[in-house]
Amino acid sequence: MNNIKLIISAVFLLLLSACGGGDDGTDSNGNSNTGRGGTTYVAGEFKTASRHDEYAPTDIAAYGLSSGICMGEEYYYETANVLVFGSSSLPDDDFQYAATLVENKLNEAFNLMGITRTEFNNYRPQYTPQVAKLFIGFLLNDYIDLGEVGIAVPEIWQEMGWVQRESFLRAYWNNASDDEQTELVDFYHSFFGISGLDDGNKLPRKIGVCLDSSMNEVMYGQGTLLGMNIPPKSIANRSDAEQVVLHELIHTIQHNIGTPVDVGTQVNDLWFMEGQATYLSRQKMASNAAGYYPVNVVDGWDAGQEFGDDGIGYKHYAKAYSYLDINSGKERVLQLLLDVRNYQNAGSNFGHVGTSSDRFRTAFDGNILKANDEQLTLEEFRQNYHSLVK
Repeated sequence: MNNIKLIISAVFLLLLSACGGGDDGTDSNGNSNTGRGGTTYVAGEFKTASRHDEYAPTDIAAYGLSSGICMGEEYYYETANVLVFGSSSLPDDDFQYAATLVENKLNEAFNLMGITRTEFNNYRPQYTPQVAKLFIGFLLNDYIDLGEVGIAVPEIWQEMGWVQRESFLRAYWNNASDDEQTELVDFYHSFFGISGLDDGNKLPRKIGVCLDSSMNEVMYGQGTLLGMNIPPKSIANRSDAEQVVLHELIHTIQHNIGTPVDVGTQVNDLWFMEGQATYLSRQKMASNAAGYYPVNVVDGWDAGQEFGDDGIGYKHYAKAYSYLDINSGKERVLQLLLDVRNYQNAGSNFGHVGTSSDRFRTAFDGNILKANDEQLTLEEFRQNYHSLVK
């Protein structure tokens, strides 16, 4: 059952939908950025990690539900804001095309989410989830007094259960500065007499793209903590690729803001994650809410039960999300994601079939409004969906 759920979740977490372009110029090697067919791309440079020290992360959690084909990849193409990782056997155009798609949509994605690039950089974790989980586990197992590493615990720490302690430490890690995280990792190294935890476990500051040759026109994009996975253009292409990339960039921002430690798990409801990405990227939305209950879709299994056609599902997720956007606005939705990130209570941290995580439910209930400006709870949204959303 769990394997079936994972497969369905993977399908429903992938994508739908628009077309790419670029800037004239030459790359930093002095080569023309004109590709096959006269296409022009943003300026960039092909590099190898052995000379430039920018490896793709070795933590598969940074790649979402991907095959992890780019883990530790040394070959990449670098532009002003993007790193495209992939096999050196792929045509140059594959790298240049992907970089141009992302460069062209990056600022638009930030604007649609209501954040600046500086704010995104502050939300983006320094380390991959593997490092965070190792360190949180280290602290949970009472190897040391937390005060020894400068963590001031709540007075009720001794009465707190495992789940609430883990929630507290997850929130602490998510809000620690890069310098503070580095100090914690250095302490971990010295405590165990090891080194090298940083190797391959830092996220690049730029958006990372993995050219995944196992993907195709249907499974064309996946937003990840690193950035996104898309197939090389020489293997698969879509006329709506630019719109798909915008959708995936929304997911990238969601993951970096709300679930940087738990990016590979079902924390936020699927309808919310896909609804926000579909609605903001201006993909097709249901004309009315009749006949479906998208807000019951917590994970991929629920999606399979509620919608026989994933295209219909995405349209209704967007319809459900439109109510949040219209009546609560970007600031409240952003705060919802931040409250998920900073959750410190004893409730469930992860959702499953038909049951939202307490992290998402609490964040939703604390931030979302009805059309009359009264608070809207997730339970009421489910119970009265068709009277609220027309």
